[in-house]
Amino acid sequence: MIQRRTFLTALVSSAAAAARPSGPLLVQGAVDGELGPLLGALRPRPRESRIGGWSFWRGRIGPIDTLVSRTGVGPINAAAATALAIREFRPWAVINQGTAGGHNRALKLWDIVLGEQTTDYSAFESPHGDAGSGVDTRAWKPKPHVIRAPSGEPATYPSFPGDAELLRAAEKIPNPRGRVLRGNIGSAFQYNRQLDHIDWLHRAYSTDTEDMESAFSHGVAIGLGVRFLAIRMVSDTEWEHPVFERIAGLYCAEFVLNLIRSL
Repeated sequence: MIQRRTFLTALVSSAAAAARPSGPLLVQGAVDGELGPLLGALRPRPRESRIGGWSFWRGRIGPIDTLVSRTGVGPINAAAATALAIREFRPWAVINQGTAGGHNRALKLWDIVLGEQTTDYSAFESPHGDAGSGVDTRAWKPKPHVIRAPSGEPATYPSFPGDAELLRAAEKIPNPRGRVLRGNIGSAFQYNRQLDHIDWLHRAYSTDTEDMESAFSHGVAIGLGVRFLAIRMVSDTEWEHPVFERIAGLYCAEFVLNLIRSL
């Protein structure tokens, strides 16, 4: 009986080890202000490694092998940093996190939005217009991305779906400053402050927030077959709090740190 128990224990342990991801969890922030708590929690204290202009730090947060990435701001930086990290370090999942402006008027300052999906709201097509006819955004239609899976099959994505398991885990983490909500995290290399345009973006793309990186990192992760979740804290809303609160980057990183520790 003892031998049988030992055999079964070894079998279960082997199966668990086989299911366990071998690479790190990749956690991204665009700027240093979105990374501080994460870098401070890494053990042992890592050295910065660079690939081109993009920086990475690897260590452990609790039992989790974690790779922290400073992507830089904007879609080019986000896509390049994500592709390089996936090819070089083979992460099992990507969490892109940081600050976001509000698109949905139901959101409040300090709310955290979990990316049930992400959307590139700079992607559109417009009909022909003669010279002098002006610009009518009402005629613009959102344009989906077409990305090939690792199998080579193309798929059309009006939005990119977030990882269901990571979403459920993140929903269990409290936000001491506001709510934790599922939503559609929008991304474009834009900083929108005109309320009429923000309201139009919310209607046309069903976006709840705006940042400059999440959807572009997400699309790369899908193309390379890696799980992805975007997490953003609302740092400003033009209808209620039009001042950008930079400290939201630190608060969001603290939330993500607690998520990692819970995995």
